[in-house]
Amino acid sequence: MNGDAPESPPWSRQRWVALVLAVFVLHLGALFLLSSRQEKFQRRTDSRASVRWLTDPASARKTLDVLLLNDPTLLAMASARGFSGAAWMRPHSPEYRASEWTDTERSLAQPTHSLGDAFQQFAAASQPPLFDPARKPIAPAAAVAAAQPALRNASRLRVEGPASRRPLIQPPSLRSWPHADVLADSRVQVFVTDEGLLFSPRLAGGGVKSLAQRAADQDALDLSRAIRFEPLPKSTGSRSGVRVEATLVFEWHTTEPPAPPAKP
Repeated sequence: MNGDAPESPPWSRQRWVALVLAVFVLHLGALFLLSSRQEKFQRRTDSRASVRWLTDPASARKTLDVLLLNDPTLLAMASARGFSGAAWMRPHSPEYRASEWTDTERSLAQPTHSLGDAFQQFAAASQPPLFDPARKPIAPAAAVAAAQPALRNASRLRVEGPASRRPLIQPPSLRSWPHADVLADSRVQVFVTDEGLLFSPRLAGGGVKSLAQRAADQDALDLSRAIRFEPLPKSTGSRSGVRVEATLVFEWHTTEPPAPPAKP
């Protein structure tokens, strides 16, 4: 035998509608039984207006005070009859003052005793100095003669530093530069070995330079690469392999630039 209970069939739509209608009817019945059945009446407002004539000032003041006591904004807002009405609602009007006025005429007193003082001061200050024959003239200051360097006739090379005592094997031939102004000296810093070779030549100084000055500096840098010093003798044993720093100073000579060709 099978012990499972048979399943009940689902409710139909008519059954659900009947159940909802029955619950709705029960609610309406409960509301009808529990509601009050007293008759409601509307209050009628008296719309009649009354007018009272107050001829006595004292009674009129009392009546107004009673009406003001029922005003809800008496203490919350500014009012002429409130506790601060005298300060808020009754400000003092500013007094008018005319901004344009004319002062009375007052004549200046003329000091007659000081008339002509300015002219007398000018005449006293403009008098020529008196000549004193016993006064000797000041001796002129002694002129100081300043030695001026001689003008260069040609460009030359000068060596500064510890290597200046060593002669050059073959000094370079330096040219003269046609330029309207004097060229500054080109200074090239180098290292000299015991064999007389030069290493690491570089220009000293900087700044903005003209085209002619930059060309002269480049020429000095190119010439310094071909310069050789006399080597140190081996017999003395003074060769140590230490490079000595030296500065090659190229003192340039400038000539007058050629005149531009005449226009036809």
